[in-house]
This record gives sequence, structure tokens and C-alpha cells, in this order.
Amino acid sequence: MLYAILVALAVLVVLYRRRKSANNLPTPPGPPSLPLIGNVQHIPQHAAWIGFNEMGKKYGDMLYFHTFKRSIVVLNSAKAAHDLLDKKSAIYSNRPYFAMTHDVIGWEWALPIMDYGEKFKRHRRYLEEYFRKRRLPNYYATQTREVHRTLFDLLEDPENYQIHFKRLAGGITMMMSYGHEVKSKDDEFIKIAEKGVATIDAAGAVGAHIVDFFPWLRHVPDWMPGAGFKRLPPGTKDDMHAFVNRPFEEVQKRMAEGTETPCYCTALLEDTKGQDNDGVRDTAAITFSAGFDTTFSALLTALIAMVLNPIIQARAQAEMDIVVGKERLPTFEDREHLPYLQCIVTEALRWGATTPVGVPHRLCQDDVYNGYLLPKDSMIIANAYAMLYDPDVYPNPEQFDPDRFLAGEGRSPQPDPRGPAFGFGRRVCPGKDVAENNIWISIASLFYAFKVSPAVDEKGKEIPIDSTFAEHSVRHPKPFKCTIKPRRENSRALIQQAAWSKGVMSGNH
Repeated sequence: MLYAILVALAVLVVLYRRRKSANNLPTPPGPPSLPLIGNVQHIPQHAAWIGFNEMGKKYGDMLYFHTFKRSIVVLNSAKAAHDLLDKKSAIYSNRPYFAMTHDVIGWEWALPIMDYGEKFKRHRRYLEEYFRKRRLPNYYATQTREVHRTLFDLLEDPENYQIHFKRLAGGITMMMSYGHEVKSKDDEFIKIAEKGVATIDAAGAVGAHIVDFFPWLRHVPDWMPGAGFKRLPPGTKDDMHAFVNRPFEEVQKRMAEGTETPCYCTALLEDTKGQDNDGVRDTAAITFSAGFDTTFSALLTALIAMVLNPIIQARAQAEMDIVVGKERLPTFEDREHLPYLQCIVTEALRWGATTPVGVPHRLCQDDVYNGYLLPKDSMIIANAYAMLYDPDVYPNPEQFDPDRFLAGEGRSPQPDPRGPAFGFGRRVCPGKDVAENNIWISIASLFYAFKVSPAVDEKGKEIPIDSTFAEHSVRHPKPFKCTIKPRRENSRALIQQAAWSKGVMSGNH
């Protein structure tokens, strides 16, 4: 009995010392911890961003948890994230090691997972050069062509809009990354890529597994009782391997034959002269995986918002009718003259909170913020969801309201949500500008050409729409039915003309 008491006291002393720095600073507030296991029981296992947001109402904008040997700090405010992850990016840009993601699944090659170092900086430099602002006009033709193909698909088959949005998101990123034209939903490389991107979902949220807290468990044989955490769906690793290698190998084959289409891979293979093929391959794959699901989610978010808010849809269409006219489809040249439409895109990024937490950062040395100690090697989670739904920053955050970003006439626009939406510091998404361009031209073209409204049943009664989101690492609106019809008599002709001129209509149609 005495021995047990002494052990318990020793544990409490260790925990107490961990919560105090040499100069007696406390760690940030959070739920009370238990000996040995700390706060394991307090960390939400599903939609953690929502749970962290709720805890923030009690403990504040910065939460602290301790689980076994790992300190976790959750940032629920954009100010805290900016002060730490942006202003002090030199010490907040590392990544924690996650046994499940790195070893069990095998995503250690991916830039978002990679620790900060020379390899990370080299890979990021490749992406930043290819997607820098001065290069963005180079991609307008690809983006516009793929959108026009989607308009034609919606004209012919509006009920399967989700399939067409997936083809659009995949088509743009496939052409940019690999020079491969995606002509249908049954495209071989889209299927390979979809399976590859899904491998991360097969294992759930990053940092939410028992093996992440006890990394030595990754060495447990698959057949042992209790090793179920390692039993991923059949083919998971094969799918991931094919996703990374098959499209890249096809580019190499075409380059050898002299039949390649200029793209990210061809440009970088020529620049690196064969000295870093793995880097070209891996960054091309992450370009696709980062852009595909997030673009798809953003398009669904804009669609459901317009279905639920017909007045907002009508205002955007009226603005486009004035600027674009009624005899052509929108182009990127129209963008600066369509401020309300830009507000809709910005609000879709906020309201959708597509990537609610992203991948955690790791603090590489002790730091002090607002009188609190943030211990070295703490996992730093930027809760973008909490930031984008903060009622003190965005009043009535559950409401889709583009007016919150309007400027002029004495208005004070609410803060730009693109910071939390695209990440912080040296980990900010290098393709954020091209991603927003994908979303803008898609939304502009879709709502210029079509009117969307709730679907009706056989009795003519509107079918209710569930406006809540499916809470995954990439959030999506839940499936819903809607009616998509050409807005005007000449809308069909405009879409067909654009499709023919871009060469996207074929025998498949």
C-alpha cells in the first residue's frame, strides 16, 4: 500500500514539474489530467475541431492537453495562430511524428507530413515556383476548358452533379500535374488517384491512433491479437503506391516517346535534369491529393449555399449579367469587376471550413505566449474550424452571408478567412492561389449558366435539404438533391458553343 502511494506521489510530482517552467510559468488552461494517461479521455475521437471549439468556450482560445509523453496545444483563435505560426514560423514549422501516417500507411513522402528540413524546403521550392502568382495566367486555359466541359456534362446529366464536380476537380489537377486530359468519370488515372487519396481516410484523423502515442506498437505483427489498428482495408498500400507512381511513370514514358503535354512534371523533370525524380514524383502526387478533394468540397459548399439562399444566387447572377452580358460565359478577365461574386467565393471558404484542422505543427523549443509556457516538442493544432466559426469575428457564423466581406459605402469587411482556410507560416498551402482560381471560375460559370433550386418530389413538394456537413478531415456537405436548369433560352447554345470551341465535346457525349 505504501509503495503504491509513493509511486502515485512520484507521478504527481513529475506531472507538476512538467506544468511549470524554470521560471514558474504555467502551461495554458485545459481540462484536468489524470496520472500517467493525462488527458487522453478528453481528446475527441470524432470531429475533434468541434469538440475543441466547445472546450474553448470554457478554457479560452488556447487549450493544453497532456497525453503520455506528448504535450498538445490547440489554437482556437486566428490571432494566436498568427502570432505563433506566422510570426514565429522558424520554431513552429516542424511536424510531429505519427506512426500510423508515416509507417503503417506509408505517407512519409508527402510534403504536408514531412518534417521541416532540407528535403521539405526543396520540395516546397518546386511547388512555390510552379504556382507563383505570375504563372497563374498560364493555367487559365486549362481551368476554363475543364469548367466548360463540366457545364456541358451538367446540361446533359444534371442529377449526377457530384460525379461531374469530381471529374472537374480531378481534371484540372491531373492536367496541371501530369498533362493528362480527363475526358470522363471513368478515366483510369482518376480512379487510381481517387483510391490513393482515400488511403489517408482509411486510417482516420492524423494523431488519433493508439500507435501514435505508443510508436513501438507499429512493430507488432499483423496477426497478433489487438493489432487491428494495423489492418487497413485490403489493397490500401497498393492503392497508395499506384497513386504516387503510375501517373508519373506515364509522364516519363511520354517524354521518352516525345508525346508529352507540358505540365508540372515535364517542366520540373527538365529543370532538375533527372537529379531528383523522386522529388518531382512526390510533389506532383501531393499537388493532386491536396487539390482534388478540397476543390470538390468547395464546389459542393457553394452549390448547397446557393440552393438554400436563392436571393444571394439572384444577386450574383444580376451582377454577372451587367458585367458579362448575355452572349458569352464569364472569363478570368471579369473577376475584378465582380466583387459580390468574390464575396460568395470568400464566404464559401469560411462557411465550408474545408480543412478544419489540417496537419499539426511541432514546436522545436520552449516558447512563452501570453504568460503561458508552451513546452518543446508540443503538438500545435490550429483549429481552423473554430477560427472560421468564431462569433466574435464572424457574427452569426452558421449563416452563409457574403455581405460580411463587402467593402465600400462605410462598410468594414470582416477578416479575410483565407488565412485559417489555407494554413499558416511556412506550412501555408503553396497552391492556394491556383486553388482559389479553380473555385472562382467554376462558381462564376456554373451560376451564370444555370439556376439551381431545391428538388421536388412527385407531388411537387420541395425535398428538404440537410445543410449540416459530413465531418471528416476534409469536410463535405451531406448528399442533397437539387434542380439544375439553364437560366435563359440561349444558355444551352452558349454552353455547347464553348464546349465545341474548346474541343471537349466528343463521341462520349
